[in-house]
Amino acid sequence: MNQFFIDPSAVEGNRITVTGDNVNHIANVLRLRKGESVQLVEQLSGLTYYADIVSIEPDSVVCEIQDVQSESRELPVAVTIYQGMPKSDKFEFVIQKAVELGAVRIVPVNMKRSVVKIDPSKVDKKCARWNAIAESAASQSKRGVIPEVSVPMSFEDAIADAGKCEAILLPYELASAPVSEKDGGSSEPLSDMDRTRSILNELRSHEVKSLGVFIGPEGGFDITEVDRACEAGAHIITLGNRILRTETAPIAILSWITYLFEK
Repeated sequence: MNQFFIDPSAVEGNRITVTGDNVNHIANVLRLRKGESVQLVEQLSGLTYYADIVSIEPDSVVCEIQDVQSESRELPVAVTIYQGMPKSDKFEFVIQKAVELGAVRIVPVNMKRSVVKIDPSKVDKKCARWNAIAESAASQSKRGVIPEVSVPMSFEDAIADAGKCEAILLPYELASAPVSEKDGGSSEPLSDMDRTRSILNELRSHEVKSLGVFIGPEGGFDITEVDRACEAGAHIITLGNRILRTETAPIAILSWITYLFEK
């Protein structure tokens, strides 16, 4: 059943009036017809309406509610992905897959080794496209909320923003190098796979409700960025012995978080 997000004001009694871009998608892209069923989700509450189409007009689709459910497909931990800015097509892929895997927010970050720098005059247009991709992915994966794609940030601003999260993770291809964590205070080798498991299991046992995850760009993290993240209390982890592409790393860590945290 196809899912669409609606504003709460669209609901009146046992009817829902769908407007905006969803009208074209329902009528012309999917070619749904009167009597067919759709799943409509309120953007703020995540309340899910199962409804049948009763009329299709050029600027609206009216549906009759058949059932209402309050169901959640969200992860028990709110994950924000701080993605080192990659090339445009790769970032759009990251948005799509991060949303499908449960991230609540994706933040593009300008890092020292980022290949792409967004023209400030094009930020609004880019953000509109990115958020449209997020909405489409959220509908496809039957999410109850539409994750936000933020405007690009500097690395320092991203670190400050991530301070709102209960914990910060930074997967690093040289995780076993002698880089110190703030809470460890030593220069012992950081993260082999066992240590990474231990960190994630500890976060799960403490039932953390929010995680910030930093992902490096195509060129990886600069060592000064890793040090700065450590100063901010980040846990440096590994995603294994293989070097992952920047667009693959979010999939790996979100899959791991899903496996450990989802009940």
